[in-house]
Amino acid sequence: MKKIIYYKNNGTFHKEEELTLENLKHTSGMMIKCSMENGNVCIGYADPLRTNSKSSLPFDDEVHDFIYLGKWENLDEESHQLIGSDEEKYNQIYQKIDIEKTLKMECILHSSPKLGGLLTNRFDYFKRDDS
Repeated sequence: MKKIIYYKNNGTFHKEEELTLENLKHTSGMMIKCSMENGNVCIGYADPLRTNSKSSLPFDDEVHDFIYLGKWENLDEESHQLIGSDEEKYNQIYQKIDIEKTLKMECILHSSPKLGGLLTNRFDYFKRDDS
């Protein structure tokens, strides 16, 4: 069975569930590490309802046979700040991930910057306590 494994933001195991289209909805906005059949590892913020790599196109309420992982194009990893002009600093890159070719997904709960996580393109745990 292919799995989605959830970790607390300090790196401790939280839970796991089967990697299904319905369960992928639970990953929205989380930092994810996908281990692929070909040995590659893909990292980014999960956007399972995105239907295209262009940010101006709509979403729908379904997960298809792929998800997108987003990364910030203009991010200073040392300061965790977006850099550049207002026109370009919010640019994101989206990588399409074929779910069928994914062996497992690991997710960090509450890792979205909107929920207090660090603004980063890395799969890093950011709290060092038991929260």
